[in-house]
Amino acid sequence: MTQLTPGEELRQQFGDIDIYLFDLLLRGRFDARRRVLDAGCGDVRNLIWLLQHGFECYGVDAEPSAIDFVRQTASRLAPALPSTNFIVADLTRLPYPDGQMDVVICCAVLHFAADEGHFDAMVSEIWRVLAPRGLLFSRL
Repeated sequence: MTQLTPGEELRQQFGDIDIYLFDLLLRGRFDARRRVLDAGCGDVRNLIWLLQHGFECYGVDAEPSAIDFVRQTASRLAPALPSTNFIVADLTRLPYPDGQMDVVICCAVLHFAADEGHFDAMVSEIWRVLAPRGLLFSRL
């Protein structure tokens, strides 16, 4: 039996999670925030641990292949979670009611805005779906 290196073991447990998102988890910022949207989820790197620990995860991405990948990953790590939680969508028109998400993660996405108006529209939609006293984690 091959023993994993520390890096491999951590990667299995947490994926390639953003280090600052990991810090928020360590500080308990997710303890009472269980409904999480990854806006621009891409390769699902920031949801691995959350999927493994019973969080109600959602993801949107403009790329159908990214959504296929996140659905496959979620079905393996959180089989009870509906695959319909992960959808192809535009960040300027998120398909959720106002204030539905306890946390919105938006890492390395907003800088792809076509212009200032597009950027503002994405940020406005993220704020719209974020619950009162919710947590927005964004990095660009």
